Amino acid sequence: MAREPTDSTPMILRDIQKTLAEHTKMLKEQGADLKGMRREMHEWQESTATALGFAGHANIRIESLQKQVDALTERLERLERQH
Repeated sequence: MAREPTDSTPMILRDIQKTLAEHTKMLKEQGADLKGMRREMHEWQESTATALGFAGHANIRIESLQKQVDALTERLERLERQH
């Protein structure tokens, strides 16, 4: 007696559902990983901006103080030449 062909559609659909479930799980994990990386990147950007802000502010302050020192040095030299 010959075997009757079996319908393989339910088996294929179960395999597809299993694969989709695995992919869904992986995508959720990757989404959580990306969210964490975005948070870390944002914190790094804030830290960098803050550090650069402090450095920039210090540089401007140093330039301002240098101008004051130069002006006072020039004034002192003029006073010394007068005497």
